Amino acid sequence: MKITAKRVGLVLAASLAASSAFAASHAMEQQKAREDLMKVMGQNLGVLGKMAKGEVDFDGAAAAAAADALHEAAVKVLADDMWEEGIDSMSVDDSRALPEIWANYDDFKDKGATLIAAIEGAQAATGEGLQAVQASMGDLGGACGGCHKVYRAPEE
Repeated sequence: MKITAKRVGLVLAASLAASSAFAASHAMEQQKAREDLMKVMGQNLGVLGKMAKGEVDFDGAAAAAAADALHEAAVKVLADDMWEEGIDSMSVDDSRALPEIWANYDDFKDKGATLIAAIEGAQAATGEGLQAVQASMGDLGGACGGCHKVYRAPEE
């Protein structure tokens, strides 16, 4: 069989289409994984917040479990492999991650480190009682908001 420029072109076009489809699929999977981890974080932050506000009785074991789950999810969602450039609100449907993340990646990572430190403070506070958990909530909320205000698109 003779290889022609037309056949080579068709093979190249097919492989480009396949790699584009793979990249789009990967982007959607990564965006979904981040979204799922953020939901886990929100749920566990909600457990701590309800206790801190007195909406539910303080339970040290439940607070510790929530803080630990919050930490585990945050470490996973802040891993570099979760933040590949091009998987943002301008490139992927339903993503609220702004492209500014990659333009200011060092700042984004610093904000992530601040969040981890705040979560670790909350983890320690769960063993000290309700007042300590209440005191830790300001740092947690500030760390979440500090990143979301800059790097997350508003909900539509």
